[in-house]
Amino acid sequence: MKRRELLVGLAAGAIAAGSACEAQEGQARYTNEIALPKPKVAGSVSLEEAIERRRSVRTFGPGPLPVGTIGQLLWAGQGVTSPDGKRAAPSAGALYPLELYVVTATEVMHYLPHGHRAETRESPDLRPQLKDLAVGQASVGAAPALIVVAAEPGRLSQRYGARDKAYTDHEVGHAAENMLLQAVVLGLVAVTVGAVDGPRAARTLALPPGQTVVYLIPVGFPA
Repeated sequence: MKRRELLVGLAAGAIAAGSACEAQEGQARYTNEIALPKPKVAGSVSLEEAIERRRSVRTFGPGPLPVGTIGQLLWAGQGVTSPDGKRAAPSAGALYPLELYVVTATEVMHYLPHGHRAETRESPDLRPQLKDLAVGQASVGAAPALIVVAAEPGRLSQRYGARDKAYTDHEVGHAAENMLLQAVVLGLVAVTVGAVDGPRAARTLALPPGQTVVYLIPVGFPA
């Protein structure tokens, strides 16, 4: 009987290990890490002007965004802005459940707030697939850069229990508005897209387990 129990236990362990491997294989592997240009903390457009000028724009001019411009947008959303690690957008308990990604025609970028860095991987253009998962909204497929706001509410669960999702949603709004205003200051146009199939989008992007896509922000130069 003990031998049988041992064999059953070993088989179960093997199945669990196989499942873990499959989960890891489904997660994207980033092949390159880059230091982003230092973010600017002063600009020529006042906060009041940026608020007044912010509009949802769904058409974009040609040309990719420079990496420094992308980095500035990501910094506005989740950049570290204090010596103790606090970020640009407020977060319940400073637990930071958000992850920011950028999808372009040739790669996917994952923002690493500490050290203002990013890890990147070459990729086929995923924007058409994400467009389909966002009820066919043309801006998702047309923007030269698509900011993906992903969330892992579980980071808040131990402290906040059932309130984890609500608090995560609050933070998404804080971070998104920061990036929209930063886009205005940079002379860019953008729009927010909330109608997206989050779990399927996360699988399309091969995000880590526990993360789902909650918001898309197409951004680019004015048409």
